Amino acid sequence: MKLRIGSRKSRLALWQTRHVAALLKQHHGGLEIEIVTMDTMGDKISDVPLPQIGVKGLFTQELEDQLLAKTIDLAVHSLKDLPSTFADGLKFAGAPLRANPTDAFISTRWSSLAMLPQHAVLATGSQRRKSQLLSQLPGLRFESLRGNIDTRLRKLDEHGWDGIIMATAALERLGRMHLVSEELDASIYVPAVAQGAIGVEICEGRADIEALLAPIFDPTTNRAVEAERTFLRKLEGGCSVALGAYCHEADGLWTFHGWIGSRDGSQVKKERAQGTDPGALAAAMADAFIANGARTILES
Repeated sequence: MKLRIGSRKSRLALWQTRHVAALLKQHHGGLEIEIVTMDTMGDKISDVPLPQIGVKGLFTQELEDQLLAKTIDLAVHSLKDLPSTFADGLKFAGAPLRANPTDAFISTRWSSLAMLPQHAVLATGSQRRKSQLLSQLPGLRFESLRGNIDTRLRKLDEHGWDGIIMATAALERLGRMHLVSEELDASIYVPAVAQGAIGVEICEGRADIEALLAPIFDPTTNRAVEAERTFLRKLEGGCSVALGAYCHEADGLWTFHGWIGSRDGSQVKKERAQGTDPGALAAAMADAFIANGARTILES
């Protein structure tokens, strides 16, 4: 059988897609795999901050179009890029074992955020990261940062910023961990929904593809990211809002961290809950946030 996997063209996207392909071949030795690459709107518009573009599926739409056209059998994404709801005919198939979900601070000047001077300049394209940092260090100033991993690292050197914030998992996957000044505490700087997870998307009704994929997925990772995506969906969040969620399990007990903030970091709502059902924890926390004015905070 030949399987066609859709991927973005960036080094990180191809690493993730090749990782999924390698996992599939471990379980299905005779499987033939072709990786089909394409640019998405988010790749083509690299000089505009994400909130200003204001379109859902910036990094996924073209891949989803090819799924629906049946020119590919599955699409591999950074799961944090996948919208919380799917187009008709498409579904989230699952995720392999999650990598490190945290954010990382990279600087050629400072070894930690605590060392930053009051009016230090950081670069990030994430409203969540900006809001979280401002809530902890109100004097910071920000520059917009877009592009692939190498582009962001090059811009740090070119512009002389005090630092940039990136996903730890991306740096791990591309062998750049030696550049990290500080890994941020996920209980304070709550990660983006599903950060560190690779998501596989397929068409509905493809039981054959689901059967091939089933052995490569990690049950704990899937329960965690589904809970986080429930939180995101109920709060109607997207890439332009300051929202974070992180769910993890230890000895059968699940811990769910939820975080939202205003754009300037002056208003923040943060909670932590524990229980045996991660989806229920996420839904209950989202409902509580909404009842206490979360949407007003997210819009401010």
